Amino acid sequence: MAPGEGKAGDSDVGTKTQKLSLVYVDSAFWRAEVPRLAFFIGGVDFEDKRLTSEEFREKKSEFPFGQIPVLYVDGKSVAQSGGICRFAGKKAGKGLYPRDDFLAAKVDEVIDFASDMTSKVAPSLREKDPEKRVEMRKVLAEETLPNCFAMLERVLKENGANSNYFVGNSLTIADLAIWRIMWWFTNGILDGIPKDIAAPFTGLCRVINTVDSHPKVVEWKEKYPQHYKKD
Repeated sequence: MAPGEGKAGDSDVGTKTQKLSLVYVDSAFWRAEVPRLAFFIGGVDFEDKRLTSEEFREKKSEFPFGQIPVLYVDGKSVAQSGGICRFAGKKAGKGLYPRDDFLAAKVDEVIDFASDMTSKVAPSLREKDPEKRVEMRKVLAEETLPNCFAMLERVLKENGANSNYFVGNSLTIADLAIWRIMWWFTNGILDGIPKDIAAPFTGLCRVINTVDSHPKVVEWKEKYPQHYKKD
């Protein structure tokens, strides 16, 4: 089977039962929601530990880089979103992280690009001056994010002209990551970013709709309706 063809593959991380605890706040942001969903889809038992803001401030110094999410595996920590997502995808199996090295690298590039997009928005979140923040969001809405979406569309087309997935022909953590980060961009919580910003990008919308209708994703959303309200 040639790279990019067929199912993305299946994978796991060993066979020994491990005690897993994922620490984040009570938010559906992609950095934690991707591993949560991967574990859920794969039927992997884990502690979904959601801190309050006060608890995070109190425990911040305990985390490897002073930030979350952090995944504890038998008491040992794994920090950084990419590493956590990949571990969860492997542990879950179900094809969420491919065995094939090339396909795995293609999943990695999408996960890493989700981090890149997050970093592009971050300065506007930290900006205290309202006028400067408005201008920053204008650039994001008119230039930066559409350019990013166009890049993602090109990656998607490489996997097939009408593909519903970024890698192979089944759900991977790459699709979960883009589904969640696109929600962040389109649900109205980022002032100055129009809710219909993704509308011209039909491939991205196709992936979003595919993930959104996945039976296990639907089940997960029903468990946490407060994070998946529709306008």
